[in-house]
Amino acid sequence: MRLAVSGGGTGGHVYPALEIARHAISLGDEVFYLGSHRGQEGAACQAAGIPFQAYPAEPLWSLKTPQGWKAAMKLLQSVGMAKTYLRSAKPQALLSTGGYSSAPALAAARRLGIPFVIYEANSAPGRTHRMFARDARAFCTLFKSTSTRLPNVRTIRTGAPIRKALREAAKDLHPDGLVLVVGGSQGSAFLNERVPELRDHVEGGRFLHAFGKKNFTAEIAEQSNAEYERVAYLESEAITKAYQSASVVIARSGGTLAELALFRTPSVLVPLPTSADGHQRHNAEEFFSMGAATLIDQSSWSAEAAAAAVNRWLQDGDARGMAQSALAEWDIPDATERVYEQLATKSAPRLS
Repeated sequence: MRLAVSGGGTGGHVYPALEIARHAISLGDEVFYLGSHRGQEGAACQAAGIPFQAYPAEPLWSLKTPQGWKAAMKLLQSVGMAKTYLRSAKPQALLSTGGYSSAPALAAARRLGIPFVIYEANSAPGRTHRMFARDARAFCTLFKSTSTRLPNVRTIRTGAPIRKALREAAKDLHPDGLVLVVGGSQGSAFLNERVPELRDHVEGGRFLHAFGKKNFTAEIAEQSNAEYERVAYLESEAITKAYQSASVVIARSGGTLAELALFRTPSVLVPLPTSADGHQRHNAEEFFSMGAATLIDQSSWSAEAAAAAVNRWLQDGDARGMAQSALAEWDIPDATERVYEQLATKSAPRLS
């Protein structure tokens, strides 16, 4: 199969796309990626050795502002570039994992009659995927609740495409009281400011806090110690070891949730209040409703409440066991293969 892949802006869109792309390549497929100059996808594709075609798409703003008109013009330009790429490459299918950078590729594929499959990683689909949902040959989801938000679309719950190395590592868990703090692929200024104050309120345990490369300063590095380790970023091997040891995770509620389910780790979730369409809160609500997480809105954060939630997960074995069982039921081990199957069965005949 000749496969086009698109999706990006943030890691939550890029990483699932890359995993499916790698799987397709391992089966002998030809794969190329379309995305924005400004997202994370270009660098990720370069590191993975996947051909990348870039266009100048950026997030859309209100057309009442000059910035909005500029973004709209770049979107139109990007659609034209995507049509040129796709017409030349003749893919048999397109996979979209969402984000603003996938909109030009989806629009071009629809105009050219190229079958496309959508993978949606949030409970509440973003604007791009809502626009193209009815024309998708398959709409794959991670969250169970997504289907309720698309009543006129047939969704297929596939689970989250996750790296095979992570899945293997998740078979060897040894939680040792570690409180892992992660703010998503770009870090979280709010968590960076507020979570360190929990150290004096949490009974036992040690902290490992990833601040994000842009947020990490020499002053923060100097404050790092054995009880509260501060790092800029956890690379692949380091985050894997951290998940294996973590007893509880404090995090935003984006793409991290699939990994929490994989490693069966209860969490304290603080949704990003500015996330598009409130999708992070919707994500967190699903984990909260199944007993796998404590949900604390940023506006109602207090050190006392957050520390109490962490202490509960560290000390209440019954609650931890129930959370782990719920996460095990929610996780789907063969998610990558399930999404790929939808692409393979919905693809067009190969053209020379």
